[in-house]
This record gives sequence, structure tokens and C-alpha cells, in this order.
Amino acid sequence: MKKTWSRQRAGSLVLRAMLTIVFTAAAGMKFAAMPFEVAGFERFGYPLWFMYTIGALQLLGAGLLWVRGLTSVGAALLAVLMVGAVGSHWHAGDPVVMAIPALVLSILLIGLAYARRAELAVFIPMISAERS
Repeated sequence: MKKTWSRQRAGSLVLRAMLTIVFTAAAGMKFAAMPFEVAGFERFGYPLWFMYTIGALQLLGAGLLWVRGLTSVGAALLAVLMVGAVGSHWHAGDPVVMAIPALVLSILLIGLAYARRAELAVFIPMISAERS
């Protein structure tokens, strides 16, 4: 049987690849303690360990984008981080233009999580069983 690629599947693959590159690079810059990353976290009032925690969560989220059944979880995790980034820029009084990349990424990630929401159906029976 010949496997065909739909536009949706190809689009999802390209989007996940682009997001993985962005978040892997961002995490690498945090782990390398690039001066602009350190200055940004200091400006936001966050401790240095928090920068490394965010970097680790970015790597985790980027990895989850490629795990069957957990793509939506990875996208949701990264979306939460990006919403936090937008909030940090807003709270620090940065110009709106500085928050635009995080805002655009959060919209893309929310769309990906929504498109893969059927994956979350696996977790619903587990949650229901625990409550019984």
C-alpha cells in the first residue's frame, strides 16, 4: 500500500520542524548564558536558575513535538512558556514589538495543540479511572 502525504500532514511536519529549530536554539542560548539572555532575565527580575529551567522546558517541549501522542502536550507546554514570555515583556514595560515573536509563536503553538487535541483523549480515561 502506497503512503500518501496530505497537505495537513506536510504542514504539520514543517511547522514542528521550524518550532523545534527555534526552541532548541533558544534553549541553547539560555544554557550558554548568552549575555542578552542573562540581561533579559535580570530585567524581568528572575533569578539565573529560572533561565536554565526555562531552557530545559523549551528542550522538553521541542522533543515532545516529535513523540507520537504527545505532540499536543509539547505544543501546550511551549505555548504556556510563550504566554509567560509575553507577560514578562508586558510587566517589564518593554515596547510591544519585543513581545511579538513570543506572541506569534504562542498562536502557532496553540493552533498545533488544538489540531492535535485528539491525542489528549488517551489521557481522559486515565484521569476518570483515578477519580473512581
